[in-house]
Amino acid sequence: MLNDDQRQKVEIRQLASELTGIMDRLHQLHEELGQVMVDLDEARMQADYDAVAKHGNREYRLLARIVDEERQRLIIGEELGDVIGIEVPSEWSVEDLVPHIDEETAERFRYLRDSIIQQSYELRAQNRLPELLHGQIFEQVEVYLSPGTRSWVEQSQATVQECDDSVDQGESFEIDF
Repeated sequence: MLNDDQRQKVEIRQLASELTGIMDRLHQLHEELGQVMVDLDEARMQADYDAVAKHGNREYRLLARIVDEERQRLIIGEELGDVIGIEVPSEWSVEDLVPHIDEETAERFRYLRDSIIQQSYELRAQNRLPELLHGQIFEQVEVYLSPGTRSWVEQSQATVQECDDSVDQGESFEIDF
């Protein structure tokens, strides 16, 4: 039969193991997201709208998985903070956990923490240009568009103009979406 101290160590070990798995998955998902963002940018530059849609859907699925893993990380992390005895269990850190786990696991946590932080900086840098362009009016952004994109925009604008002309003349029309 285990005493309270032994039971606490076993529980910490189990929660730490679960948390390591979650952080491993987060690390992998961030790597995939970085690649999808590169693919998405390339598709946009080439005005390949099918690829943009495909990569955009993949990006959405990855972000949804990251959110799910983060929820799990928060739940397990709070349980771990509670077992360790942190005053506010949700505010535990890797360094709070280190005295309670073996050195190999501690090094794994530190590695995962540092790599996820680095990945977040890299993802932030990848998002920077679209964020800068997002607030611009279209005429200013148009300079950055590829020739294929410009022709698509001009074609779309012509279609919209034709529809507007039809409405002005009282004609009825249907648009397929």
